[in-house]
Amino acid sequence: MANESKTSNKTRSSGPRTAARAGGIALRGAGFPAPLGAGGDGGLLGLGADASGQLENIAPTFGNILSSIGLGVANSQAALDNGIIETVRKLSDTKITVVTEVVEHLDDNGLPDVAATELITNELSVLNFVTPTVHEWKHVAISLDMNVGAMDDETGVSYSVASEQHSLGLAGLFFGFVGVGYMSDTETYRSMMANTHREAQWSSGVVQLDATLAPRRTTKFPVPASVSIGPQIFVAQGSIVETKVGGVVTERSVDVLINVRKASGAVNPSKLIELDAGGLLPSFSTTAPFTGSTTNADGQCKVTLRRSITLGFAQPVKRSLTIRLGQISKRFDLVI
Repeated sequence: MANESKTSNKTRSSGPRTAARAGGIALRGAGFPAPLGAGGDGGLLGLGADASGQLENIAPTFGNILSSIGLGVANSQAALDNGIIETVRKLSDTKITVVTEVVEHLDDNGLPDVAATELITNELSVLNFVTPTVHEWKHVAISLDMNVGAMDDETGVSYSVASEQHSLGLAGLFFGFVGVGYMSDTETYRSMMANTHREAQWSSGVVQLDATLAPRRTTKFPVPASVSIGPQIFVAQGSIVETKVGGVVTERSVDVLINVRKASGAVNPSKLIELDAGGLLPSFSTTAPFTGSTTNADGQCKVTLRRSITLGFAQPVKRSLTIRLGQISKRFDLVI
């Protein structure tokens, strides 16, 4: 008995193939990195996605944003100005009774006579006393930041298996005079292919606005005038007299006549006079007809002002004097 068998088996397999393009690195085969553009089929595996279209599409959008913000600031300022105009109009149309002048009468002593005080009133708008606050945009700064990107990712898998099998057999009895033979042939083929492609694009942007709203400078309305009616003070200066010792000036003096009148112009006797001598030495005369620092029957008093001279400082100097009677004051300058 003889038995012969022959088998032939051929298998062709192409393992998984993967290619990904992202960031300039190509992955192939079992995931080992390959240089950019080194594809097995001779093709380039660089960045396939193009973001220039996204950039062109989004750029006008940022221009519109800038234009919208600028117009928004301009419209806001116009609204602020219109609002203040309307406020001024309302205040101007609102009238109130106010005192515009105060006429204060002073008695012969230079003190206010409350009973004789006059108040002058007028119908004025509230705008004379209430100043609206005007605002304006002092500073507006806009910054724009734009970011556009894209990604291209490709993955491919190819798998193929082929198998062939051939069999031949012989069986014999009685030394080969009787025999049985058989033959079989089997062939199997399998194939699979998969391919995936992904592409993504994105764009983003940031708009930053820095603005300062502050009041404008405006002027105030004038303060109502105040008028005082009362006694008057007149001053008459005499000549300067020098005192010398051994030919050297040691003192200068001057007589000042103070004349006080009533509001009517009549003499104002028996009124106490206060004097700020500005550093000089004052001395009121008590020699008739004067009565010291109190006005005499003619409404007058005389004061002598002296300046002591230190050796080497005989140069004349200017001094300011103030004479007071109640709320009335009279200032004059004296060179001595």
